[in-house]
Amino acid sequence: MRRYDFQGLTHMTHSNHSPLWRMAVLAAATCLLPATAEAQGSAPPLRQTTCSFTGMVQELRGALKTGTPAYRKYVLAQLKMAAKAMPPDELLGMVAQEREPDVLEALGAALASKAGFVEDPSLVQPLLQRAQGDSDPNLRAAALKGLRATGSVDLMSKNGNVVTYEQLIRDPSPVVREAVVGNLLEENAKVYFGHDKAVSETAVNTALASSDPELAAKLLREVSMEQVGSDTVGKLKGQLRAEHPSLRAASATALGGVPGAESSGASTSLVELYRNEKDPAVRKAALEGLARLGMSGARPTLQSLRGVAPALDPEIDAWLAALNLNLQEWHLLLREKQRIRK
Repeated sequence: MRRYDFQGLTHMTHSNHSPLWRMAVLAAATCLLPATAEAQGSAPPLRQTTCSFTGMVQELRGALKTGTPAYRKYVLAQLKMAAKAMPPDELLGMVAQEREPDVLEALGAALASKAGFVEDPSLVQPLLQRAQGDSDPNLRAAALKGLRATGSVDLMSKNGNVVTYEQLIRDPSPVVREAVVGNLLEENAKVYFGHDKAVSETAVNTALASSDPELAAKLLREVSMEQVGSDTVGKLKGQLRAEHPSLRAASATALGGVPGAESSGASTSLVELYRNEKDPAVRKAALEGLARLGMSGARPTLQSLRGVAPALDPEIDAWLAALNLNLQEWHLLLREKQRIRK
């Protein structure tokens, strides 16, 4: 068994890193403390010792099976921090050999963390290959989820796009396809907070590559479109003619969030959709898209649509009432509209 000295890692706690960073480093180095100190009722001085990464993985297995959520979170943080301080060969070997999905996901997260820490994107290539090629769909999904809440789109690009989300969304297993969607949604929301063009455009391309209309619609509906370019806006407009109504509705919702430079063309497409569409849910999505695109300036457009589908005139009236409040934040406007149209 190979063992590693983590004493040098604790020196980071004396630098200018944040308190959270120092806590994580200390978590990774807890095995430096004498295990019997508390039992003996004494506190012997700290001394240099060694710590087994394999032992940490064994601790992780137990935590995933019987540990509390807080303990599992602690052990995962400890593993990720320890991985940054060790040579990659053992970690890569563990990723290649692991057969338990939960443990593989944790090892993958540690590997992705190390790849970012040492600025070596190639480290995640074996994880990507396993996400694409393992015979067990649960292990494919686990390898993929190891990249969750990382800059995975950028990592894939830096690995030459040998493995992409557009490919992985075609996986025959639903658990893998769901992992793709989960990764993109979390990366959009928690890594880039909706501000990354590459993630948004990858989400659209992945949705278009999917044969599952509901998963594709989820991506289009929930990923921010504030940074997408003209080509991607054109793809969203094309999906307004999709066969599946959930895709048409999701595309209408997505068009409501495109950049200001694209708003005029998007508004024209949404008006046309509302006038020609027969599905009420799709028409409602078109109204939402128009309201978001124009905010208070959308009132004349919405008023012009009254009478096109009389059953939905109360929906238009609810949007007009909310817009009359002159709220400047979309989430506040949406909340008020929902309150009005209970």
